[in-house]
Amino acid sequence: MNGEAASEPATPTAPSEDLDGIPAVAVIGGRRLYFEAFPLQARFRVTMAYAWAERTEALGSVIRLDTGEPGLRVCAPLEVEWAARHAEAIVSEAVRIWASITRDGEG
Repeated sequence: MNGEAASEPATPTAPSEDLDGIPAVAVIGGRRLYFEAFPLQARFRVTMAYAWAERTEALGSVIRLDTGEPGLRVCAPLEVEWAARHAEAIVSEAVRIWASITRDGEG
């Protein structure tokens, strides 16, 4: 930034503590999903919005975002079938968000 070289290159492995609780939003399969970063962890918590109830509910987590094999882990038993149908889109969106977060930290 400002043309000055950074003293040490940033390592894009996990979001900083500053990103704790800042969600990214995507609509997948007709549902609004929130992706929340965990400080210093390569995963997102994924919650679903229920507008009619004015609340969100946990769907699960996208894990291993710092590897070539990220995956969705579902914690909502009644949403397993829906999540399985949309797992590829959910994981792809998480990877896209992860890349934008870690790219921002590369200096």
